[in-house]
Amino acid sequence: MSYEELITPKEARKILKVSNKTLWSWYRKGLIRAVRLPSGKLRYYKSDIEKIVKGEKSGSR
Repeated sequence: MSYEELITPKEARKILKVSNKTLWSWYRKGLIRAVRLPSGKLRYYKSDIEKIVKGEKSGSR
């Protein structure tokens, strides 16, 4: 089984240089994927963030 690396919203915002509101909006629109951990915390898929940085479209949920 393959696991994708997850990053915190803070890390994602830093890489993308966007606000929390923008990051959340992109998630709601399906531009980036996220997962909620059992602790209730949200994590984003690093691969989706990297695709945005490279100018590629990310997969939707």
